Amino acid sequence: MKKLYALFGIILLCICYASQWLLAAAEKDYESNDEYELDIFYKDSFYLSHEKECKQSGASYFAEEEVTCYKNPESSKTLSPIENGTYISIGYIYQADFETWGSINFITNKDVPLPPKEGWVKIEDLKFSEDATSFFWENIKDMGKMERDALTKILEEVQGNLKKEIVMWSYPCSGKIVGKMPKEKYPSSRIFQTPRNIYCDHEKRYWWICPNYKKVGGKPYCAICLSDPENDQIGKEITLTKPYTGGKYGRWLVAIPIGIVICILIAGVIIFRVRRRLRIKKMAEDV
Repeated sequence: MKKLYALFGIILLCICYASQWLLAAAEKDYESNDEYELDIFYKDSFYLSHEKECKQSGASYFAEEEVTCYKNPESSKTLSPIENGTYISIGYIYQADFETWGSINFITNKDVPLPPKEGWVKIEDLKFSEDATSFFWENIKDMGKMERDALTKILEEVQGNLKKEIVMWSYPCSGKIVGKMPKEKYPSSRIFQTPRNIYCDHEKRYWWICPNYKKVGGKPYCAICLSDPENDQIGKEITLTKPYTGGKYGRWLVAIPIGIVICILIAGVIIFRVRRRLRIKKMAEDV
């Protein structure tokens, strides 16, 4: 009997460990970008006291309906709600009770910047925005990697051969066009002043995360293909990772395996006792 309990105990520990590993894997959407400084407009007291547990985000979201805004993840105090249609940039994320919280960095409504707003929101209440801002921070480690001479040559060649409008994309290789701009807006060598805004895709095309279109709090909002700016047929080649929101499935990743082990343990005990009684009964009959 002791061996049976020990065996089930080991199984329980293994499954609990595995479920925690699965939960951690689900929560790991963006690699930590803490080595790259994100301009945070508002750092509240909660962040300052939980700095080690908070991670930089930079991801963008939309409020599809009115969203409750809390003073912090551990407080029930609510602040003025966020209106439907509001664009939200998340500064930091914090994980608590299997729910992912985000601190508000800046917000805008219909491309009009709103006054700075403090507070935290549940990420599951928001819709992830696949735009250049989200792309920038998801791919921050690949941004700014370029051959300066090669890009300079591209800029010079393309500048003299532009014929129509420049296509603007939601983010590099997104396949989604968000607008067009006059060919005169094609950047010159001034883009080297912000090298971190340049991205090179797998086909060696250079992209520029454009900071002067729908500028919101100084963050990029679209991208243009420097190598082929007039081509509107560049298909979708990159899909952004939708951040883990927690809350909806997180608890089950732990609860279900534990429940299964408990059921197995109970069933094992019942089977053991039934077999023991049958064995005792048989021994009595033999006597």
